[in-house]
Amino acid sequence: MRGRILVVDDEPLKRITLQIELSEHGYEVYEAADALTARRIFDSKPIDVVVTDVRMPGMNGLDLLAHIKQTRPQVEVVLMTAYASVDTAVLAIKRGAYDYITKPFTTQELLTKLDRLFAARKPIERDDDIETFGELVARSASMKRLFAQLRAVADTDRTILLCGESGTGKELFAQAIHDHSPRAGKPLIRFSCAALQPTVLESELFGHAKGAFTGAHRQKAGRFELANGGTILLDEVDDIPTEVQVKLLRVVEQQEFERVGGETPIRVDVRLICATKRDLLLLVKEGRFREDLYYRLNVISLAIPPLRERPEDIPVLANHFIEKHASLVSDQKVTISPHAVDELIRHNWPGNARELEHVIERALAFCGGDEIRPEHILPLAREGGGSARQGLELAEVGKLGLNETVADIERRLILMALRQCNGNQARAAQKLGIPRTTLRDKMAKYNIPVS
Repeated sequence: MRGRILVVDDEPLKRITLQIELSEHGYEVYEAADALTARRIFDSKPIDVVVTDVRMPGMNGLDLLAHIKQTRPQVEVVLMTAYASVDTAVLAIKRGAYDYITKPFTTQELLTKLDRLFAARKPIERDDDIETFGELVARSASMKRLFAQLRAVADTDRTILLCGESGTGKELFAQAIHDHSPRAGKPLIRFSCAALQPTVLESELFGHAKGAFTGAHRQKAGRFELANGGTILLDEVDDIPTEVQVKLLRVVEQQEFERVGGETPIRVDVRLICATKRDLLLLVKEGRFREDLYYRLNVISLAIPPLRERPEDIPVLANHFIEKHASLVSDQKVTISPHAVDELIRHNWPGNARELEHVIERALAFCGGDEIRPEHILPLAREGGGSARQGLELAEVGKLGLNETVADIERRLILMALRQCNGNQARAAQKLGIPRTTLRDKMAKYNIPVS
């Protein structure tokens, strides 16, 4: 097999012809009639190249290109267009497309581009044991089983309850479920119910009428209205006060509610996904969560295992986060050393995948080269202690004092950015996310010579 290609075109004859003829030349070919179907295939298959039409109903080829480059930037894209123009070509290339081809074209013309593409690129390192679901990646059997369960229920309208510790990626799970459902082209509204007063939470969820309370100068649509036709994720659903739970129960049962201060019932068509880090049944027994609401939300309950229970996923996620945050370093490929991986596996990860992502972000900023080594990821936060993003023990800070420690880190980051940009101040300032004038001031402050 020469490679895996996804062909996306709303013209059935062209799409099927390309599938047959590219297959005859040794490629494994998948095909999709629209961009939403293509996204589902792309998110679940190890695609090497996407060949997509530009103009299609709904999501167009440029939007699909953006999704591909955000999710797996190493995958190349060739755009097909009957409306070729310099502007379209330049825009596509700027957004990361490998090339474009003008309709009508022969299969041989496309094959020439594909042969050149595969000859020039490094083969994508793949592991057949790794499975993806949306932006989620895993090697462990427990996560693969969870992915299979999610695929089985994603295209239904049933309520899903995601249970898992903080940092396990519940928002990414909700995004993947939404993207693999018939509602993918509609809104996905995310909302955290944590630590909000009942009146504020009710207004945020259901909206309010003009004059409903002091300061309500205009009518406001709530999250359920904004999600109409699509999906709503209610995170930290365990924090919803009991007085608001009554109104939520009505929405779940009847898809109907009134705005705060309003009298007209509003009907919505919304798929509900809830997320919690606590045991809702225990809260029911304690009288802090309504039993009837619990059984309405617990239609399909899925438990996300913590990272410490699936250590085989740690190297996979580390490499995934390295690719995701590669823009923090130069264009060269960054790897992670076996000794660094050993340190990651030894850690207990109380903050789960979110903590691991922060550690990798920090390591990329400090490695200053093509390999992440143990010194770039240590020290890791102790269990029950601060976030890994802090990256310093208080004892270390105490040696210099807080201001001196912050200044030392800032100076090192500036030196690193300048080194990675070969002394180019404009590029270094852009990498650091500060104006060039600010960079010059800080270089003077820290006596960093101008190269």
